[in-house]
Amino acid sequence: TASYAPQPGDVIWDVGAHAGATSYFFSQMVGPAGKVYAFEPDELSHDCLLRNIELHRLENVIPVKKALARQSGMALFSMDGTLGAGLAGFVQCASKQHMRQVKTISLRDACLEYGVPAFIKMDIEGAEADVIAGAAPFLKQNPIHFAIETEHRVNREYTSVSIALVLSEIGYRVWSARSAGQQFTWAQPNCVRTDKNDSGR
Repeated sequence: TASYAPQPGDVIWDVGAHAGATSYFFSQMVGPAGKVYAFEPDELSHDCLLRNIELHRLENVIPVKKALARQSGMALFSMDGTLGAGLAGFVQCASKQHMRQVKTISLRDACLEYGVPAFIKMDIEGAEADVIAGAAPFLKQNPIHFAIETEHRVNREYTSVSIALVLSEIGYRVWSARSAGQQFTWAQPNCVRTDKNDSGR
């Protein structure tokens, strides 16, 4: 990634893991001592994720059947098994017939449950800005590197704009660029992590 390269032993998150292609590569990067938490609430995609974990023997990938959201609880999710599936209110082409209730978890609560990761890749179809805004106080005290797909508009504005504003205000270095036809936003905390995964760096 442009902001951080996952290292052996790291704990990282793949948020919006879909069938697990990115999780596979993260699994190789962090090695047997690391962990990859793969968040994917869509039924079809989650089933594919489970099959790929088994097929490729990804023992360090932990599937999480929850949607990362501003708050923990339940929410409507447009569930169609595609890369465009996401929380209602954020996805661009939601169909009522595909709406299902899913469990949601806030970034803060997920960190409390699974541990604070060194790095988060996030692709959640427009909900990313809401997640980051809700987690800002926590992220100020718990530095995490981010790579976020921000090729999404909320109120006619790319989510990169509000994400950059929120994270910059709490001391992160944030920048956006286009890669492979999509816009991504990267964020790097200015403070240095001191956990065991960063010793000697």
